Amino acid sequence: MVLPRVIATDLDGTLLGRTGEVSERNRRALNSAIEAGVRVVIVTARPPRDTEHIAALFDCAAVVCGNGAHARIPGRDPLLRAIDPSLSETLVTKIRASLPDADLGFGVETGTGFYHDADYALEWWMSPDGVSGVLDDTDALLEAASPVAKLLVRSAGTPVNLMYEAALSAVGPLAEVTYSGGAGLLEVSAAGVNKGGTLALLCEEWGVAREEVVAFGDMPNDLSALTWAGSGYAMESGHPGLLAPELGLRVAPSSFEDGVGRVVEELLAGA
Repeated sequence: MVLPRVIATDLDGTLLGRTGEVSERNRRALNSAIEAGVRVVIVTARPPRDTEHIAALFDCAAVVCGNGAHARIPGRDPLLRAIDPSLSETLVTKIRASLPDADLGFGVETGTGFYHDADYALEWWMSPDGVSGVLDDTDALLEAASPVAKLLVRSAGTPVNLMYEAALSAVGPLAEVTYSGGAGLLEVSAAGVNKGGTLALLCEEWGVAREEVVAFGDMPNDLSALTWAGSGYAMESGHPGLLAPELGLRVAPSSFEDGVGRVVEELLAGA
């Protein structure tokens, strides 16, 4: 077994356990990989401000946030891949038309703040203190919130799989549509911007081939990274769609059982 040159891991439902913390076993395993010369990359849907306390546990080669829209790389300016301002209104119009019976609200993640319109039903886990601004309508939202690193579409009463299918059909190649398990919550990024694409850009800079990359994830928004990497591990506790045999992904133990750490330990022991 050859030691990978890059290990990329999602956070929620993957590296993090039930309490939202990095277990000692996961922390020790990734730090051992770093000491062995492996680049560790966090690849998450979270915005940068919600990753700093976790990234501080490791000497990360990069922290990719917002499903690939942001990347923090030590020693250089952050990478930002935002939705073109002229396209944001078009995306909202098309998505709204594709779900005429859904009570939709829209939010914008800028990387430094989160804004939403008055129709956006805030998720139970998100405190109002984390909201930078609530705008009367979507036009006002798009005018106030910039850059549009990620557009969020929320419907408290519509299953996310139905939202995804409708929005994907309506948007087509104009943007990247995905979701990460939040009930009734879609995540929209600029065309071609996803976890796998940004991971590929970083590895190209580092001269790392995809065959030398191991990636871990648990949700549909991780699929681009898992299928791009030479070895993609879907978490046993994750979305059942990632466990479909036709995807050809490997399966890591549950995130509640230190799945990332256990696989990394095996990689280190077998190298």
